[in-house]
Amino acid sequence: MDLFRNWGKPAIILTAFFLIAYLMPAEPLDPWQMFSLKKAAYMVFALAFIEALGAAAIQILGNRKGAILTGFFGGLVSSTATTVDLARDSVNAPVEDLGKQTLTFLSATLAMLVEGVVLLLLGTTEVHVPLLLILAGPIFAVVLMIVVLIMRIPHRKVADREVQLEILPIIKLAAFIIAILAISKLLQHFLGQSGLIVLTFLVSLFEIHGSVIANIQMHDAGAFGVEFLGGLITLSVTASFVSKLFLLWTIGTQRLRQVALRYTIALFAVLIVSWLVFLTVA
Repeated sequence: MDLFRNWGKPAIILTAFFLIAYLMPAEPLDPWQMFSLKKAAYMVFALAFIEALGAAAIQILGNRKGAILTGFFGGLVSSTATTVDLARDSVNAPVEDLGKQTLTFLSATLAMLVEGVVLLLLGTTEVHVPLLLILAGPIFAVVLMIVVLIMRIPHRKVADREVQLEILPIIKLAAFIIAILAISKLLQHFLGQSGLIVLTFLVSLFEIHGSVIANIQMHDAGAFGVEFLGGLITLSVTASFVSKLFLLWTIGTQRLRQVALRYTIALFAVLIVSWLVFLTVA
């Protein structure tokens, strides 16, 4: 009975969101082929799923493991949405939750980097191993950060409570993210390949997988060499770092943004070193 009271309503809401997204037409509604009701509905479902997943993981596994799984699986769905959700929740969270929030932030960053590796391995006809070095350095660094942080945070069990999914904030966040993605695609439509570097940065401010896939395909088509592709991938990760810091800075608490800033600066330094190593072996 307690299980249904705690999770019955969220399960019904998630099921409804998924069915609505599944039944929505996939064809874009605008002449630029950018806005799709199905994609918008799936974005709402993803945000709701992240919120419910976080609550479930933390209650079942405690604050440390739950925060890691929340960040990682949320980051696989959308690292931007996970960061926005984290920043919003930090405002009303107690001070002792800072470590948990940091773990979620780092785990979402790790998921984004791992996703980049998967795209490099599966998204091209010829795998260039040196490209993996660009992401290998930050991945190793963020894993080390997570391990050290786990050792500092005491494990505590979280009491069972009813999970509340706030639908209106989720819809607002989804609309914001979709609008930004639409603007990025609109710029890409009008600027073309001449603005590739600028567009890579703009698109990667929100999700890197779209720009990484596009740039890999252009490389396979012979538009540019592997060194330039490596530079674009480095730029994509840099843009993602910048956007997540901006979101935390404008929405999150001061203590969370300060901690995130320190970790992000360290990861950016490792990224630059990894890129320089890539240039020497490419």
